[in-house]
Amino acid sequence: MYSSHTDEQLVALLANGDESAFNEIYNRYWKWLLFIAHKRLRDTEAAREVIQQVFLNLWHKRNRIMIASLPQYLAAMARHAVYRHLANEGRRQEVQTSAMIQAESSEAFDLDNKQLLEILVKYAHELPAKFSILFIHHKLMDKPLEEVAEELGVSPRTAERYIGEVMKIMRNKLRALRTAIFTTFPLW
Repeated sequence: MYSSHTDEQLVALLANGDESAFNEIYNRYWKWLLFIAHKRLRDTEAAREVIQQVFLNLWHKRNRIMIASLPQYLAAMARHAVYRHLANEGRRQEVQTSAMIQAESSEAFDLDNKQLLEILVKYAHELPAKFSILFIHHKLMDKPLEEVAEELGVSPRTAERYIGEVMKIMRNKLRALRTAIFTTFPLW
């Protein structure tokens, strides 16, 4: 009976390869994680795949991870898995989206979160290398700024300055895109 165990006890058992502890963690958190993923993806099947991947990764990394707070750790894993899914999906659909926009230029262009993310990833790849890495890892993948700064070999203050410049560039690009959309597709 693992239902009476605390999260900390379950994590300790999981680290030792206890499948029943893993099953209890899954039973406690899968619905909540599915809600988190579905909220961002708005696609039940994709959300299920993402959460399945989260738990698969948890099992594979069980003896190498240090977990202070299981709910926070799982939520972060889910968030990162969603971002990876959207980025992968964005690359696959970038060509399709471009063709669709050209083919359906007479219809209103609706920017939902998924399309906006695709656009941001596309714009990020147009930035200088360090800016691109910083934006994708810190803003889209939610990595701590200090960690990304270390990966880039720059100080955290320099990374803060870079992110300020990147955000100005991205705001200008999105403003230009919004202007282009509203002049191409007037609201009246």
